[in-house]
Amino acid sequence: MNVEQAIYLSVFVLWASATIQGIVSLWAGFRFFQYVRKMAAQAADLRGPDGRFVYQPRVAIILPCCGVDEKLEQTVGALARLDYDDYQIVFTFESEDDPAYAAVGCWTEGWQRPKIRRIVAGLAQHRGQKTHNLLAAVAAVSNDRETLVFLDSDVVPHADWLGHLVAPLSEEGVGAATGYRWYAASGGPAAGVRCAWNAATVSLLDDEARNFCWGGSTAILRRRFEALNVARYWEHALSDDLQLTRAVRDGGLKIRFVPQALISSPQGTTFREFWGFARRQVIITRICGREVWWSGLVLCANMFTGGVAVAALFAVGLLGWFGSERATYAALAGWVVITVLAAGKAVLRQMALRLVLKPPDLSRRDLWWDVVGTLFLAGPVHLNLIFSTLWTRRITWRNTEYELISPEQTRVIGRVKANAPQPIPSTTTQS
Repeated sequence: MNVEQAIYLSVFVLWASATIQGIVSLWAGFRFFQYVRKMAAQAADLRGPDGRFVYQPRVAIILPCCGVDEKLEQTVGALARLDYDDYQIVFTFESEDDPAYAAVGCWTEGWQRPKIRRIVAGLAQHRGQKTHNLLAAVAAVSNDRETLVFLDSDVVPHADWLGHLVAPLSEEGVGAATGYRWYAASGGPAAGVRCAWNAATVSLLDDEARNFCWGGSTAILRRRFEALNVARYWEHALSDDLQLTRAVRDGGLKIRFVPQALISSPQGTTFREFWGFARRQVIITRICGREVWWSGLVLCANMFTGGVAVAALFAVGLLGWFGSERATYAALAGWVVITVLAAGKAVLRQMALRLVLKPPDLSRRDLWWDVVGTLFLAGPVHLNLIFSTLWTRRITWRNTEYELISPEQTRVIGRVKANAPQPIPSTTTQS
């Protein structure tokens, strides 16, 4: 075998591996579409003749706050309008000096329903501040609450969100139910890149062998939380959702993804903000969800190298630098196959999302960035993120710097800066 033949063989092997992955990925996209369509079709069965949700356990919604987020007031206002009979909200803070403490008090003043509590957790010493706040809130939940729901402060739920989210908990084998965030592409090129980077994860959530709890929107029965001893998993942890996922898996239970609990996040971002956020997520996943991290690295590298190999062979052949005319156009055909497979999954994902998200939560811009970003951006961006985070275990989250020793052990390095005073918006949310 001469050098030219060896190059052709190497390119073919890389292409074949990427193509096989692309076929499997396309099938996964079709499975995701079928799953969302089935869940959307079954949504009507969740309600009785009076239009109310049939399964309505008494809920405590726990919302950790740190500063006045851009969406916090909208989140608080949306919580007053949920289509659910019996729920209370527990807001939890690092301290009363957090400007969110006064803001939430202002916005909820005079509420008759739902009942709210504001819990001050104090400074975390050996775990993530968010996890610390969650544990303080769980301990403060009244004894009559049957279900715990965790919500992020920048997640704005729609009126039916809670009823849909808790519905799977009526099944005995389901340990937790989760939604997820859809980053909309509106808001400039950086938001589009974020949309493309985040999109791939969404279509993994139907697979109950590989999915996970998302801390921004997760429900669990209180008796499950206690029986699984989730508090022990959180004791020294930074990541609340990956540790909750471990607890549910260790208990032999399923995590059910609820498409109706997908939350669109349309706010803009800058490339610097996106990169900082994405690096933090990758570092947390590498330490706290190593199997997911390795899977992402292998699959992303395989698809990327296969596509680059045939594209490069086509380019050098077209320029007359190397190879034959037959090899040049065979490489082009190989590249087309890979791109069609990748684009096909993105299109299936968009078709599925349109069954549960409507404009303006999902737009043509999302479709464009999902498809084009999957082809040209998601792979290079994700590989760069992975390699840029290989040698660090430190992250800065909100106003605190952490070192992740292991999934169960976190070191608080120090406080970067205190919460800066922020004025309370003049608009008061009405219940």
